[in-house]
Amino acid sequence: MRKLAAAALAGLILFGAVAALSAQEGPSQTMKLLTLKKAQLQLEKTRGDFDRSLKLKEQGLTSEQEFALVQTAYLQAQVDYQQALINFMGSEARINVASAVKFQDAGGKKFVRVTLRYSSKELKQLDNLNIKAEDLFPIDFMKELKDVSVSLKSETKTISDPYEKTIPSMPLETERNVTFQLLKDVESLDISIFYSGKSETTSVYLQKGVSANIVTINSAQFSQEADLESTATFDLSLEKFSGEANVFKLEVANLPHQINYEFSDPATGARLSQIKFTEGVTSMKLQLKLFLPKNADAQVLIDKPIAFFALALDNDQSAGLQALLARKPEIGPADIAALKAGSVKLELIPRGVGKIEVQAVNLYHEIRVGEGVEMEVRIKNAGTRKLNNIRIVTDLPLNWRSEIAPDLIAALEQGKEEVVRLKFQPPADVAVGDYEPKIKTECSADNRKVESEDKIVRVHVASKTNVVGIGLLVLLLVGLLVGVVVFGIKLTRR
Repeated sequence: MRKLAAAALAGLILFGAVAALSAQEGPSQTMKLLTLKKAQLQLEKTRGDFDRSLKLKEQGLTSEQEFALVQTAYLQAQVDYQQALINFMGSEARINVASAVKFQDAGGKKFVRVTLRYSSKELKQLDNLNIKAEDLFPIDFMKELKDVSVSLKSETKTISDPYEKTIPSMPLETERNVTFQLLKDVESLDISIFYSGKSETTSVYLQKGVSANIVTINSAQFSQEADLESTATFDLSLEKFSGEANVFKLEVANLPHQINYEFSDPATGARLSQIKFTEGVTSMKLQLKLFLPKNADAQVLIDKPIAFFALALDNDQSAGLQALLARKPEIGPADIAALKAGSVKLELIPRGVGKIEVQAVNLYHEIRVGEGVEMEVRIKNAGTRKLNNIRIVTDLPLNWRSEIAPDLIAALEQGKEEVVRLKFQPPADVAVGDYEPKIKTECSADNRKVESEDKIVRVHVASKTNVVGIGLLVLLLVGLLVGVVVFGIKLTRR
């Protein structure tokens, strides 16, 4: 009776434990655990039978055949127990990714700190149900893993420096941290873990860790050249790391007041003065456009770099920036660092614009066959950079000739002009009609070709005057007139 009561009590305890575990593991794992417990009870029963049969055999109270049957049943129970244990343990204990945190150092380099945890629910359940398997199944090796390799990948390519790190030892129910520098800035990646002859990959969205800046700003085109009276566009990548603020003001510091600027959304073109990181959004793309003046001055010098900062600030940081600018017109890197705000240093190099103008008093001429056209044009540098190697050429009708003096101007400073004389000579047998010779200019400024507009000269060629024919015609008319007068006088005398 006592044995029956103990068995019933054990059954109730087992049922309660299994019911508690079933809510977490599901029916499949519960059935595996029941099978394992059943195999354990059978093993304990056959072990007791074997111990009693062994004593009887030593006392000569049982036959070899009966002992062999009991021993075989005991060995079979061991095998069944080991099989149930292996089935319950499944793929053994595994390594989980506890966290993957992305952060940035003071130099702007991006890092990822991966926290790995080695745990086994199965081993915990064995302990809770007081199932000991060390004497029949070697599970000590599961309590500590050796040489765990970790790497970070994106689109099957390794993007971490170093490419791989190895954790020498990971005891059960412990955590280990490994830190990598990112070779490519990403929002999500795959964490590849190799241990115990198998490889596991976990895809994660990176958490944002504590950083020196609440919002980081980066630009691939941090240094640009732009012509005067043009626009320079900087693409900005903003990423929010930490802090409670979600709204940030956009500012520019150390930019000359002659250069206007605006922040805009590249997708919609909307102009922005503030940005807001909504729920679940930690990064965005912006554009900073700079509008250069028409002419250079003391602050905007041609070919001299202009260094400035683009910033994203919360209310307190914005107030601090305004206080700094009130004390001094230009702030340095130390002042920016003291603000502890998101910033990026940018550089703009203004370039002069080469522009050439060809001016002429008259582009329409009338000549007669055998005559030529002589004219003057003024070549003017209307740009903001010296023009070099100005060559004047003509595009003429068939068999026409031209003379140009001078046909090459070595250099022409900004705002200066040069007079060029041209002569167009049509052939002797030119037909009467209209002709359009062209004047073209070729030059360069700062090793770049300068585009110019062709000038078209319209020439009307008339026939030569026939003096003999005109004289004969006049004599004929005079003779006719005299004849009329004489004939009229004779008529009146009659």
